Amino acid sequence: MTTPSDPLPADLAAAHAMILAQREQLTLANCEVSVGEKIERLKLMLAKARREQFGQSSERGKLLV
Repeated sequence: MTTPSDPLPADLAAAHAMILAQREQLTLANCEVSVGEKIERLKLMLAKARREQFGQSSERGKLLV
């Protein structure tokens, strides 16, 4: 991994390799965020379903159905 203070490569092949490596790191980071967001959304959906089924207002929800 490179830092902003690292010198840029002098030749084209090294610069190309660095760009490809950074793209791969960015893609992996975006996938991790996306998976984390999906997990959080599913946790919220599960909590909502549990509240509807087992919460204090579950009786009110059953009357409306």
